[in-house]
Amino acid sequence: MTPAPSGAPRPATSIVVAGYGALTSGILPHLAALPATRVALTSRHLTQAPHAAVPLIGPAELTDQRPDVVLGCFENDARSRNFWTNQHVTAAIATHRPACIELSTISPERAVQWHRETAALGATTWECPVTGSRPGAQAGTLSAFLYAAAPNASAKRALAAFTRHRYRFTAPGNPARFKLIFNAWGAALLHAASAFARRLPEHLGEDYPVAARIVTTDGWMAALAAQKLPRFEQRAYGDPDFAVHHMIKDLRYARDLLGEEVLLTAALDAYTAAEQHHGPYADFTAVADIRGAQ
Repeated sequence: MTPAPSGAPRPATSIVVAGYGALTSGILPHLAALPATRVALTSRHLTQAPHAAVPLIGPAELTDQRPDVVLGCFENDARSRNFWTNQHVTAAIATHRPACIELSTISPERAVQWHRETAALGATTWECPVTGSRPGAQAGTLSAFLYAAAPNASAKRALAAFTRHRYRFTAPGNPARFKLIFNAWGAALLHAASAFARRLPEHLGEDYPVAARIVTTDGWMAALAAQKLPRFEQRAYGDPDFAVHHMIKDLRYARDLLGEEVLLTAALDAYTAAEQHHGPYADFTAVADIRGAQ
């Protein structure tokens, strides 16, 4: 582990980020750039700090950071639960009573449980799944779906560093419910778009560039097509903005919430085939290229 700074006067805000992936790799530089702020990272799999200004610490060192904000972003319910119920983490929360921000896309049941357990330790809980994937995290323009149990200036300042829009919900678990429906909706749209996009060159031949220009610049579908068609064309799935494995998890949680929906089931089957064909950490646009898996 990289030793945390010591001996210097404590800055105005101490933030600990837990979990490292596509989102947090983009978020960290924005937090580290905040004035009068110290940021540390804890991760179950890293052995070296990925950002020069952000030391890597273990959970046992969390109390020493005297955190004002603990911000977690995890793969699923189990990873979220493992961190927030770790004995070192609960001790730090009980001692310093920070604002705790849960960025993960988790089930509503887990979100409500997290509020209850973490608030009981004295924390101010902010449930805050985000959207925008890696590009939004890197640009600091993520959109946040927020339920804040109480106002907290440090949490507000941290969240503002990497989000452009913050939409407030009024009940715990509602951000999680919305995010799952929102992701399932988007997954179904992308699945449908990919199915028709791959038929254009097949049927239009030399006129495909004209068709591509139309669908990426004209009509209500243009925003989606402009963003995703280049990946479809290049079959560029190896550097994921959002991994297909995570989409499958979100769709399974959405199915638990919504029950059996025809479009959701079709999307889940398609993304599962994409994972089998391209691997779990292919970009989720790999759903456009699953014919070899059928």
